[in-house]
Amino acid sequence: MSTVSHSKITIRQPKPLKAKIARAAALRGMTVTSFINGMLEIAAERTLRRIETRELTDRDSAALLAMLQKPAAPKAALRKAVRRLRELERG
Repeated sequence: MSTVSHSKITIRQPKPLKAKIARAAALRGMTVTSFINGMLEIAAERTLRRIETRELTDRDSAALLAMLQKPAAPKAALRKAVRRLRELERG
């Protein structure tokens, strides 16, 4: 007897997609339900891992490294704020 409780998700898909899923499941020797559950679990894990670790794409990594190597000059508002902070610190 299984101790795992189950819930039901109802989805609608185009008939050609349903046929493709059924064929893929059969080729793996699985039921459609077990095939869909497996694929959904993989997708959910991948999504959670990406969100939790905030993975950067290659493009994002390159852009970040470029910004760190050659940071942009501070804007006028930031320079003004630094001057005010230094004046406050001096007393």
